[in-house]
Amino acid sequence: MSINIDRDTLVLFTKIIFLLVTAIQLFYYLYFYARMAFYKAKAQNKVKPPVSVIIAARNEYENLSHNLPIILEQDYPNFEVVVVNDGSWDDTSSLLEAFSKRYKNLKTVLRHENDRFDGGKKLAILLGIKAAKHERLLFTDADCRPMSRNWIDRMINNSIDDEAMVLGYSPYSKGKGLLNAFIRFDSWLTGMNYLSFAMARMPYMGVGRNLSYSKNRFFEIGGFKRHYHLKSGDDDLFVNEAALPEKTSICLDSDAIVETFAAKDWKSYWRQKKRHLSTSWKYKWYHKLLLVAQPLSTLLFFVSAIVLLVFHSWMYIVLGVIIARLSLQIFIFSRSSRWLGQRDLVFFAPFLEIFVIAMSGLVHIANLSAKQTSWRS
Repeated sequence: MSINIDRDTLVLFTKIIFLLVTAIQLFYYLYFYARMAFYKAKAQNKVKPPVSVIIAARNEYENLSHNLPIILEQDYPNFEVVVVNDGSWDDTSSLLEAFSKRYKNLKTVLRHENDRFDGGKKLAILLGIKAAKHERLLFTDADCRPMSRNWIDRMINNSIDDEAMVLGYSPYSKGKGLLNAFIRFDSWLTGMNYLSFAMARMPYMGVGRNLSYSKNRFFEIGGFKRHYHLKSGDDDLFVNEAALPEKTSICLDSDAIVETFAAKDWKSYWRQKKRHLSTSWKYKWYHKLLLVAQPLSTLLFFVSAIVLLVFHSWMYIVLGVIIARLSLQIFIFSRSSRWLGQRDLVFFAPFLEIFVIAMSGLVHIANLSAKQTSWRS
């Protein structure tokens, strides 16, 4: 049985869709993303509580040799760095032993490889938290490099109180080629989402490359017990569960940025993207609704606009709305780039956004039937 839809009905239906998704797009840009555009850094706090920086590392000799000294030499009065050697079989152990002789604020925890039981990164982080002597915890990864010696100071400065959670930003370093631009923009768009949502008192995720919370809050909700069976989720799922809207803040100070290297090839990017999106189905239902509505409305906006232009309906209105939407996007992204960087990508945002949405959709489909991979993949 075929369904025949005449031209006038199709155009009317498309107009309704176009108006609806335009309203949704305005809501996201004016209610959420505008908060990033007009963000103001917090004044320096004189209170500087002791901090335990925790890093889980498996076979990270090269990264630790370059990045660990920068972390150990932070300009902060009282802190320790706890590195969990998670069953490494390279020269990580000897490197940490050498650093321990040089730096008195380095503490190492060794977890031996166990073929019968691999708790993954979550077990390594748990061991690091238990070994930490301070209440305030700050997390990063071995392949991450703080962009200044004030990283700890700026992140802790943004904690509201002892129970607060602080969401930091961790972009990918700039490189050559189209792939690097895609990855940096993908990370930028993710940052726009989770940071602006947190500013609107709807925190839903954070990145373990730059994240701070209290030891008490970790054990108060039972750590990772509700999602321990999943390989990923030590950062986003924990934040989704543990973050309290009134006790969650963000830190966008340029001195608090932690940078890491982007994937070098498309296959690695695909695998990384699959791992990053493998836990989103566990988010709270309203977070999932908001995260789906934004990219879906973006796609429907352009599709409905093209259909109306093809049928020569509302041509000037549609063109005007498209120009207004793109101008608003570039304006907000340009102002946000003061904090998130990636200024060179601002004018390519409309094209890169479509790619990221399409890629994320394909990854979500692939994850429906894929098995969980290890935290190092």
